[in-house]
Amino acid sequence: MRRKRVTGRFYIFLLAILVIAFLIVRPHLRFGTRQALIDVGTTSYVQQTDAVIIRDEEVYSSGTIARVEYVATENTLLNEGDTIAYLYSTGYSESELTRLEEIRANIQAYHKTILNNIIDSDLERLDRIVDMTALELKSLVTHQTTGNLLSLTRQLETAMVNRQEYMRANQREDLNLNRLYQQENTRLNSIASWRTEATADREGVISFYTDGYESVLTPDMLDTLTPADIRTVMSGGSLGEESSRLTNIYRLVDQDTWYVAILTDGRTWNPVLDQEYYLRFEGFEDLVYTAKVTRVQNIDNEVLAVFMVEDPIGPLIYQRSGRVTLSSELTGLLVVSEALYNQNGQTGVWLYDVPEGTFVPVEVLSNDGNNALIQPLVENALQSGQIVLIK
Repeated sequence: MRRKRVTGRFYIFLLAILVIAFLIVRPHLRFGTRQALIDVGTTSYVQQTDAVIIRDEEVYSSGTIARVEYVATENTLLNEGDTIAYLYSTGYSESELTRLEEIRANIQAYHKTILNNIIDSDLERLDRIVDMTALELKSLVTHQTTGNLLSLTRQLETAMVNRQEYMRANQREDLNLNRLYQQENTRLNSIASWRTEATADREGVISFYTDGYESVLTPDMLDTLTPADIRTVMSGGSLGEESSRLTNIYRLVDQDTWYVAILTDGRTWNPVLDQEYYLRFEGFEDLVYTAKVTRVQNIDNEVLAVFMVEDPIGPLIYQRSGRVTLSSELTGLLVVSEALYNQNGQTGVWLYDVPEGTFVPVEVLSNDGNNALIQPLVENALQSGQIVLIK
């Protein structure tokens, strides 16, 4: 039987079939480089970390104040022009106040002598109010009762002033009594010469408690804040040198705008500017604040993020640092974690648009080790349905 001779045309035909077959199976072949599809993803992000609170607060300090007479109530909202306190300079002596109280005691005693045989129901009523309020204050101080110490103190002060004013307005025809009132006025004028009135120069919440960070942790210094600064505050260390000659008297706090700075691992999470999160501080679990990212600094995979909060600060007016829980619903492009690469210090993915791929820089919103939620640095540089390379 005569054998058929294989011609060159047959080899050309066979080669064409092989080429077509290769093109069909090529996307499924792995030659050291794999491919993955970009998808749209949403994830719930929750993280606990240490945080530092930065407030917009004006602090009044002085090195020449000997005594402070508080007028405003702690942790209340003041309007511009409201009286905060009376400040007595170092020339003031407590003995002046002692002499004033002695004179007032003499006035009260002399009044009782004059009215010994006269019934003055109004004065008796004022005396009873003073005595009853003083007894309530004593019971509160000795823990026999409970209540608001500051409020009760102010009630006693008001009762005593009301009695003084009544006594001053009555029985003025007695020469000895007039002499005592003249002595009282002399002491009052002497005390007033050392006293100045501190008033609020803007709206804010008043507090007479400070921690020493008020002048260094301010909104104006947010751009210069470093991770080292945050660690120092969280450990209770000092930022810069403080003048030992000045004493903080009070602070006026903007309750509606304040900031929270945190440190976190940039390999698992990178916040994006203007992204919103919910903040809940340890010890204040019933309070949830809405915060927006205003600054992000990433150095060697350590992220310093600053959040702006525009909710009333409430009890956190006394808090400087603590543990905070961050939570948010994040939406972005989803890729497998293996598709992330670092190119000259920038994280990104290799987009399969040419055989070798094009490197596209991205921000990693979250990464659980299996999948990563990303966002391209250049808008629309990546789209759902595109292919990335895993080299």
